[in-house]
Amino acid sequence: MARRIKRFGGQQETLPIKSPKQLEQVMRYLRLQQEHAKTEIKKRQAYRNYMIFLIGFNTAFRAEDLLQLRVKDVEKGYISIKENKTGKMQNFRMNKNFHNEVMKYIEDMDLTSSDYLFMGQKTKNTYKGKQSKVLYPVTRQNMNKIFHKVSDAVGIDFKFGLHSLRKTFGYMYILNGGNVITLMKMYNHDSPDVTLVYVHWGKEDAENDREAIFIGGKNTSKK
Repeated sequence: MARRIKRFGGQQETLPIKSPKQLEQVMRYLRLQQEHAKTEIKKRQAYRNYMIFLIGFNTAFRAEDLLQLRVKDVEKGYISIKENKTGKMQNFRMNKNFHNEVMKYIEDMDLTSSDYLFMGQKTKNTYKGKQSKVLYPVTRQNMNKIFHKVSDAVGIDFKFGLHSLRKTFGYMYILNGGNVITLMKMYNHDSPDVTLVYVHWGKEDAENDREAIFIGGKNTSKK
């Protein structure tokens, strides 16, 4: 059965970025954080954060699936994962430029095939009386703090979180002429109407598109 969108009373819903300019401001801020990092550790963390946004915007995965990605899931340029929430498979080939940037990150961060893409911090883990250091992926809680910083820095005045990356993908896909039926299948929604509500494609978006269209008129520009 296709997934239905769940709504929870009293909780503010995360929203997509609708402005391409604001989207570029977000990515520019994250790049600058990396460029101006004062220590190697801070630089690696900033690079990781930038890639979480980049990969989140381009895969439209839910937060739990995004943060659990391993190198082996992306290194061949073809993503095939089982969604944690639905148990369904996600299978698609990556855009070539996107894959190249991901592979550069993997190389620069010296990650192995079994490593998580987005490393957190080492923690001690005890198994059968033996203690070892285990490196887990960055937590959703830590990422929420990063999203708050990005929101403040860029001036985002709506609820912006990890799930916004997934929604922004859909909104930008439609904005750039993508087929809503195809997007519906990407999201595994029940209908196009559900998808349009999910990415918050509303009346103002339809009005903006109509204003941009002028068909069959005379060219009044002077030569």
